[in-house]
Amino acid sequence: MPEANTSCVPLHLTFLFIDEFCMVSFITVGAFRHSHGYHTMEDLVSTLGKIRRRTGIIGLGLVLVLSWSCLVLATEMVNVCNQGDVEVFYASLGVRENFMSTSAKIQGLFSIDPGRCRNIVPGGMSDVTVAFFYRDRSGTFGNSVFQVNGHEESLFRTQLSHICVHVEGFGDNSTRDDLSLSQFIKKWTPPCLRGYFPAKTSFGVWKERDYIYTINIAPFLDTPVAPFPPLSENEIKPFDDGARYK
Repeated sequence: MPEANTSCVPLHLTFLFIDEFCMVSFITVGAFRHSHGYHTMEDLVSTLGKIRRRTGIIGLGLVLVLSWSCLVLATEMVNVCNQGDVEVFYASLGVRENFMSTSAKIQGLFSIDPGRCRNIVPGGMSDVTVAFFYRDRSGTFGNSVFQVNGHEESLFRTQLSHICVHVEGFGDNSTRDDLSLSQFIKKWTPPCLRGYFPAKTSFGVWKERDYIYTINIAPFLDTPVAPFPPLSENEIKPFDDGARYK
């Protein structure tokens, strides 16, 4: 079940507070006009301008403080629990977009042992999509897609059907080469760079904030997987059932 994080004050309430503060200031100016001898419109406008400037500075400071506290206190976690009998590996691509900056990160491969759970959201990111892998009983290492069932299924919508993966481990972020979000996504989705291969993603959380999910997956040793990276045509063995046909 998702757990909401209510530690942040919504920004629309902050702006509502500032608006109310300005209204009170305007009424106060009217009172000042009578109590302090402001008999001309020029005096009133001058005083109103000073209050607006001070109110704007206070309001902007309040918005920045509350927004920063939301970024610091926000919690985005997808805890994936391995309920199978074989070690599972994953690679994940994460994005964080806000009014101050946009960043992205991709990393892998990390492991989740049977009976263990792990947060698959890259550090500092809020949106995430993930691809899983494991080795079956034949020794084949492959990319496996796990479905999310139940009422949470609608909350998990994969925005990227494939991400580019290197089986020996890799990592990158958008600030390394000063890439925009669209450039970073293009770099890490097919067609892939040399040495990287497209892996199917299982699920993702996109355009949400302040969430904690727990997702169970069940990879089993006896469930065969298709090889990853995919075999080339020269590596695919022709089918031979041992029979001789005339």
